[in-house]
Amino acid sequence: MKGTNRSVISVFDLKKPGVKLGYSCCYALAAGLAVLMIYPLLWVLFGSLKEANEIFLVPPTLLPKTFLFQNYREAWQIYEIPKVVANTFIAFGGFLLVRFVVISAAAYALSHLKIPFRTGFYMIFLATLMLPFFAYIIPAYLVVFQLGLLNTFWAVWLPAGADSFTLLLLKGFFDGIPGELFEAARIDGASELKILRVIVLPLAKPILAALTIFAFMAVWNNFLWQQIVLSSGDKWTISVALWFRSLGNVGATVAQNIQLAAMLISTIPPMIVFLFFQKYIIEGVTFSGIKG
Repeated sequence: MKGTNRSVISVFDLKKPGVKLGYSCCYALAAGLAVLMIYPLLWVLFGSLKEANEIFLVPPTLLPKTFLFQNYREAWQIYEIPKVVANTFIAFGGFLLVRFVVISAAAYALSHLKIPFRTGFYMIFLATLMLPFFAYIIPAYLVVFQLGLLNTFWAVWLPAGADSFTLLLLKGFFDGIPGELFEAARIDGASELKILRVIVLPLAKPILAALTIFAFMAVWNNFLWQQIVLSSGDKWTISVALWFRSLGNVGATVAQNIQLAAMLISTIPPMIVFLFFQKYIIEGVTFSGIKG
């Protein structure tokens, strides 16, 4: 199906010298950006396979003299990778459940239910998008402390139900669903919760898939909040374990090559998730942007 491939620039235009030169410059720029993005990852990869003192050689070298694959076995054991990865997935599971249950109901109510001051409530939620995370981290900590949830996964799960960005995306998607579907369901006697569960959520699979990715990355990369509320070693997620084993309160206690190996291991699950769900990310965000 070679002849059916289309691009922004037609084949006729590509034959023009000026267009061809501009196209080549764009390719060169894209290749340069790709190298800039990939180089740090390659540095970590090859650094993790070196001896510890080889990392600090001057002038620096990219490739190791000897490939030490046993560094990954040591990192696996020192950082307790199976346990901290399992903790991270537990944190993600509850985080995702709370976020979808609370925010999908709120988005449906703001989108299709006739509730008083609906626009005002929505504007208040959107206003919180302007607040930096550090502006409410202390009040959030005090709430978790007063509820006695410190050092439990509930301290990670419960704040997930108050995310205005997710509300914005879901409401934008729900606004695009024809209201006639809801009217027909109500005439048949369906409750609002049943409409949400049977009609709205199945139609919202693309945006829910995108939000699942965002939630996964939020949990996987969220070091600060998890480090504050999860102080016990048996509750550490991977970001907290990486920090504590590498630096902690007593400085670096693990060789740098082992640290790099652990860091590279920690990037594997997000990359796998992205490879499987990248289509849904693009579709969900694009659709929400158009409808919003």
